[in-house]
Amino acid sequence: MRRWNRMVAGVLAIFLIGSVVITACNAKNEENEAKQESPPQGQTFKPFSTTSKKVVAEYKGGKITEGDLHLYMNIYSFLDPQFAMIVSDPSLKEKSNEMKTQLAQELAGQLYIADKLGGEEKYRKQADQTMVEIEKQLKAAPPADGGNPPKNLDEAIKGKGFTKDQLRNFFIRTSQLNSYFEQKLKDKQFDYVKVNHILVAVNEGEAQPGQPKRTDAEAKKRADEVKKKLETGGDFAKLAKEYSDDPGSKDKGGLIEGSLEEGFFVPQFTNAAKTLPLGKISDPVKTDYGYHVMKVIERKKQAIDKAPEDVKQELKNRRSTEIFEQLVKNELQFKSFLPAPKPEKK
Repeated sequence: MRRWNRMVAGVLAIFLIGSVVITACNAKNEENEAKQESPPQGQTFKPFSTTSKKVVAEYKGGKITEGDLHLYMNIYSFLDPQFAMIVSDPSLKEKSNEMKTQLAQELAGQLYIADKLGGEEKYRKQADQTMVEIEKQLKAAPPADGGNPPKNLDEAIKGKGFTKDQLRNFFIRTSQLNSYFEQKLKDKQFDYVKVNHILVAVNEGEAQPGQPKRTDAEAKKRADEVKKKLETGGDFAKLAKEYSDDPGSKDKGGLIEGSLEEGFFVPQFTNAAKTLPLGKISDPVKTDYGYHVMKVIERKKQAIDKAPEDVKQELKNRRSTEIFEQLVKNELQFKSFLPAPKPEKK
């Protein structure tokens, strides 16, 4: 079972990649997510009270009150309805203190970095622009309940547990943190790889949309056929379009770009991408997706900022999270006064 800290890492992601996406990583919640796209009927987010002055955490140079933490949770719940669903779920109440402790640590780190960076006025324009963009999105997307979209941001946040000024301060800190990570990531490199591949999917059970039902043996035979055609001079781009079951690359000559570090591709694909001689057509490489016929075009050290956009964002997210974790470990001196979570039952 994955732990709450993986879920809470999604809160940090808003600062790292400029989006408001969170993944519910509690195993029970993953199961529920497949069944529902919105909170259960009658379950709505109720903003937390922000009036409490009780200190729930300390860090180097500052303190966090219960009101501070609740304000942070209210704002994030407004920005991400899925997060609001998680903190509103009664079945997850027993995990509340663990989650709040980790959120408090995230908030402490953000406040610490913002204080180190300073220059709040420098980032005010960026924060105001973010709020303008959010207001545009709110007007363009009707609410899930089928009502009318808000006339403005003031109307959208009414009763949500925070003020417009507090939201602005939240985004000032966002800009400060993005600047901090950009400075830390400057000139950082990664192990870049460019691969042409053709995936022949195995669909022995229920086939994926747009893909034929195919046994392992049938997929292997088809992959061997692809390899033979490539080795006898077949055009990779044409064969990818004809044979590949990877919708993201089949119309791009089977081209995939990424990093050789763990987690970018499935392990078998990564290992082949690391070890295949450049330009050589591989034997079919078996993964959970099926069989891949691969040709590594390029491997090199490359600056993160020169990576393809989707790769760049993933790398920045990973590296920034590592930087943040090191700051927490080495500088923050974080101490929580929230009740300790109960040990998980085995």
